[in-house]
Amino acid sequence: MKKYAQDQVARLIAKFAAQAKEASSDANERAVHDLRVAIRRLSRGLRSFSQFFPGKSWKRIRRDLSQLMDAAANVRDRDIVAQLLEKAGVAKEAPIFGKLAQERDAAAQALQQALAAWMKADSARAWTGVLEL
Repeated sequence: MKKYAQDQVARLIAKFAAQAKEASSDANERAVHDLRVAIRRLSRGLRSFSQFFPGKSWKRIRRDLSQLMDAAANVRDRDIVAQLLEKAGVAKEAPIFGKLAQERDAAAQALQQALAAWMKADSARAWTGVLEL
């Protein structure tokens, strides 16, 4: 079971790293959504298989993921609000869309910077080392 757990978490880290790379270069709606899914799955995998990792190593990684999830949520929330406003029939020319676009751009830039720092630190490799994968 330990080998299975380690293999699954290693796969989830690789998937997250791929999504992080994609979102860091283009934080479009799909990339941010897929990044959030990858974060959620990796976080759940770490928690579910925690008994197979040394000490509390997995908790620090989940904290890092939580910070990245918050940054991604700031972007995704604006995408969802824009979609809801469109469905409600609010005209695209309404000032609220301009404000949302500015807020989304700022949130996307913050997310991309956080992801770039994560990649620069080679965190995927560090995480696999800490978890002894």
